[in-house]
Amino acid sequence: MVRQEIPEARLRLFGSPPAGSEGYRDRCQALIDSLGLTGAAVSEVRVEDIVDAYHAGQAVVLSSSSEGFPYTVIEAMTSGRATVSTDVGGVREAVGDTGLVVPARDPKALAAACVLVLTDHELRHRLARAARARALQNFTLEQFLAVYREIYPTLAKPQSLRPDVQTARTEATLDWVSCS
Repeated sequence: MVRQEIPEARLRLFGSPPAGSEGYRDRCQALIDSLGLTGAAVSEVRVEDIVDAYHAGQAVVLSSSSEGFPYTVIEAMTSGRATVSTDVGGVREAVGDTGLVVPARDPKALAAACVLVLTDHELRHRLARAARARALQNFTLEQFLAVYREIYPTLAKPQSLRPDVQTARTEATLDWVSCS
């Protein structure tokens, strides 16, 4: 669908499947071939520096049908790339308004968003700058450590227990409370 609008568009897939999942890679290649996209969609192996993979294209696309927290999208944002992602897991929360997020399992919406990002240079560059700023503000190792350093001492204090657990502990006749 993207190549109908942008005939020269090329999809580069980076990474290797985990051991035992090589069949997935083979099925992807068979799909690429059956759609007549051989050469236009290329599976590439892992690169030594992941930033090189993110910088290899104009935008990064996450087309997952399920996802936890989208570390791949965060890495792309940190690398200063515009992103197009499906609305699964924590993607919308991570991306905010710095990328395009479309419904999962909607190839037309995904293709339209890709075409928009690839053809609107001003939008692509604005999203890329905003994505990098958001990632550096919210998703650095220093940010994660600061949050954990604030949370853990609070959680370690007895008064931070839920009120119902605190009451149970106070009313218990033994030195411990068993919760199942």
